[in-house]
Amino acid sequence: MQKFTTAHQLQARLAAVLDTVSREFKPQSDAQLRWKPSPDRWSVLECVQHLNLAERFYIRNIQHKVDALGLVQTPPVDQTLESDWVGKALLYIVDPKTTLKFPAPGIIRPRRPEELNPAEVLNQFIELQTILHDLLDKAVYLDWNNDKVSTLFGNWLKIRLGDALLMLVAHTERHMNQAMRVRNEMSSLTQAHS
Repeated sequence: MQKFTTAHQLQARLAAVLDTVSREFKPQSDAQLRWKPSPDRWSVLECVQHLNLAERFYIRNIQHKVDALGLVQTPPVDQTLESDWVGKALLYIVDPKTTLKFPAPGIIRPRRPEELNPAEVLNQFIELQTILHDLLDKAVYLDWNNDKVSTLFGNWLKIRLGDALLMLVAHTERHMNQAMRVRNEMSSLTQAHS
């Protein structure tokens, strides 16, 4: 994979996520966003808040790297992306196609849906995803193989910038798929009762 192509693909995927949120979740009532298929499963709102909690950390770290670039006066250099074992492992865990379930660490587990403000959660999500989308324009000036960011597991475990960007978008897609399943399940129940 090449950095420039990957950056554009990630932006397109983020645009699709933002479209899904606007089309599918924004029109829902607070009660619909808080609805849980069962006590041990997350609501749409919990899926989105989990993403806010997890991704704010990474986006902030990437923002610091981009801000440190200052005013760039040379064109960015394309590069072939390389993954190490940390990146491959984290990307596997969050990949939307992975059927294994991995429990979210406590620091990124959302509060109960009744404790969350749906408008704030959705607006924060849209803001974070828009920031990430825009960061990709300038992130291509960084070295995606050698620049690293800390993970949620601490400063001792770092991930390559390219892997971090791929992981963030895959993680978003994984939980958007989960939220859509919840929304579709709720719609099916509503239609069955009509």
